[in-house]
Amino acid sequence: MSNADEDPRLKVYHTYSRIHGDLERDYNAFMIDPTYYSQGPGNYRDVAQNRRNDVIFFPRMGAFDIKMFLSYIQADAYEPLTVEAMAYLIEDPAVAQEVADKVCADEQSGKVLTAILTGGTFRPGQLFALNAQLNITLKVDDDAFINEVMAAASSTAMAVYGSGYWADHWEYYLDLIESYLSIYPDGEEELMYENELRYFFSTATVRPRSEKYVLDFSFDGKSKHVLQLDATFFDDEKVSEQEAFRNANTGLLGNDAYWQRIADGGQAFKSTPIAKLFLLGTIKFATRDAYGMGVEYEGGRPGWNDAMNGLPGMVGSGMPETYEMYLTLKYVKKVVDTYQRSLVIPIELSNLVGRIEDALSELLETGYTDPEELPADVPEELFNYWDVVAAAREDYRNDVQYYFNGTTVELEAEDVSTMLAGWIDQVELGMARARVIASRGVDDDGTSGVPPSYFSYNVTKWVKNGGKNEKGLPLVNAKAMRVGTFPLFLEGPVRYLKTVEDKEVKADMYDKVMASGLRDTKLNMYFLSANLEGQSYDMGRMMAFAPGWLENQSIWMHMSYKYYLELIRGKLYDQFFSEMRGGGMLPFMDPDVYGRSLMECSSFLASSAFPDPATQGRGFSARLSGTTAEFLSIWTLMFVGPKPFFLDDDGSLKMQLVPAVPSWLFEDEEDDAPGTYDDDGNLVISFKLFRSITVTYHNSEGKNLYGISPNGYKITKEDGEIVHVEGPVIPTEEAVAIRKVFGIASIDAYF
Repeated sequence: MSNADEDPRLKVYHTYSRIHGDLERDYNAFMIDPTYYSQGPGNYRDVAQNRRNDVIFFPRMGAFDIKMFLSYIQADAYEPLTVEAMAYLIEDPAVAQEVADKVCADEQSGKVLTAILTGGTFRPGQLFALNAQLNITLKVDDDAFINEVMAAASSTAMAVYGSGYWADHWEYYLDLIESYLSIYPDGEEELMYENELRYFFSTATVRPRSEKYVLDFSFDGKSKHVLQLDATFFDDEKVSEQEAFRNANTGLLGNDAYWQRIADGGQAFKSTPIAKLFLLGTIKFATRDAYGMGVEYEGGRPGWNDAMNGLPGMVGSGMPETYEMYLTLKYVKKVVDTYQRSLVIPIELSNLVGRIEDALSELLETGYTDPEELPADVPEELFNYWDVVAAAREDYRNDVQYYFNGTTVELEAEDVSTMLAGWIDQVELGMARARVIASRGVDDDGTSGVPPSYFSYNVTKWVKNGGKNEKGLPLVNAKAMRVGTFPLFLEGPVRYLKTVEDKEVKADMYDKVMASGLRDTKLNMYFLSANLEGQSYDMGRMMAFAPGWLENQSIWMHMSYKYYLELIRGKLYDQFFSEMRGGGMLPFMDPDVYGRSLMECSSFLASSAFPDPATQGRGFSARLSGTTAEFLSIWTLMFVGPKPFFLDDDGSLKMQLVPAVPSWLFEDEEDDAPGTYDDDGNLVISFKLFRSITVTYHNSEGKNLYGISPNGYKITKEDGEIVHVEGPVIPTEEAVAIRKVFGIASIDAYF
């Protein structure tokens, strides 16, 4: 069967999601249409994470998720907050009439349906509702009706700006790409170079520093300090641009209102996915803080840990974003090096790239090198580089605030690769600096070796620029800065581990985290943060919570599972399964302590830091998404492996199952859990691949199958034919059939 990339008639539509992607988190405000195929709006971060494994369970989706999410990248490298359901349109009246003739029982119904299909974007549920309201009579069943309409329609992604630009929305793109490539390793070049994506157009604009660095009294009233306030503003001119696309008949904005155009009435500007990833990496590289460590929270919102909502005001930055930016730059370089194809980018971005390169050359010409002990005050050379690059970024943002001018520049692959290599070197220097400046907190003198997550910057010298903010406070230009530190947060090592390839380095980091203030030794779990005692209330809302509750040193299940995922992804199998069976993961927690079903995830567990011992270890606030998304990735690595499909040296598609399954999942004598055996007396376990193919592992020695490939396979087709494969690799013909989920009944793998 073909996938959504191969067959334009095939459409992908997600149903029934709420504001955070949860089916059950009904305590959050959400809206959902009372129709068939209903889908509520979802927050960007949640939806992007939750759909990470879509293609692994539904290969027919192809690259749908990647293309949808990359289209949301704006010219300023931010994204909207709310992802809405896909919408559809049939622009050609003749095509709409042809569909109506196939599905409608009478001429009048056909006329009404044709008008609906060509009258503006629609969603499946709306069509069924309108059929009932307008007495449209069908001569086919509902499934045939919606299939005919969807096959003829074109689809468009929908989103809404919402409130603020969160710093981490883009961090989940590589996860989507990695999942896709594990199924379609032969699809990378076409995906990256043969598609064109638009740029989302939000109604808010990020202010330059000169309009958001505000001078105010410190909280004790004894001195003054500089805060970053009101980082974005609602842009009336952008609203006016959108109004030009309002439909006079329906009163609704047309779809073109949400996509950035070429100036002077041009069409929506488009770039290839690899060019958009290059734009993303470039702007994030240009948004590093003054010490070159974290990515600045200059859009007014923090990253994944949104309880750090005060950090943007502290001129804060995050290392999690740096680690993801580092991986993005490396991925773009890998693609460019592999396919040796040029990048076509907007001239505005080319100008920014040139200014970054000039500033970097000037920095290198100063001969600056880091001293062994880094001072808290940002060295002048680094500050000057930051100031120049930030100004270039702000000028770029001003140039593309409303339009692209339409001119493009072609960058040769060799030049892009050389340039990215230099940027990657600079990011690595910043990552090393972060380990030196480190974290500080209760019983933390910065020597734990665990990567820090966040920094703040105190502007120590400034000049008033003559402006005032909406509250009448003076605006300033920064002239010098001093870096501030925070206690450890689990997100730091989680994201850092994604950048590490050496297994021994990963194992060493695991030991460091275990010995740090992030380990809850009583519960044998991991705190979201270390002890926050004595920290400024400026940080964010977590400082209002009791220790051990919510984001203040609790066990945040989602981030803990992210950490566990990195352990198994890093092939630290013994450590991973020790954490699992030690009570860190469901269903191995003590139900009497957890206080709810062991099949149900929680938002957080009250940790041993919580004042009430009777509450410690109890789970609070049901969550279906987040943790579940991480577990699905864990499950995939356990039962399928990281790259089930791959290309051999000749470029032919092959398949290989490489599970990571402990012996106790086959049979656990300690817990008196007898195993299941095949006819030859071998222990077996089974699972469903792609929802329909039964895969059975035959473990002849009853051992741990940690990163081990089978000795052979028996592939049973639906027509009864059996194919025996010797060795660990499934050949091309069968690999293609398995990926298409066509004609394959079962796979037996023998170890």
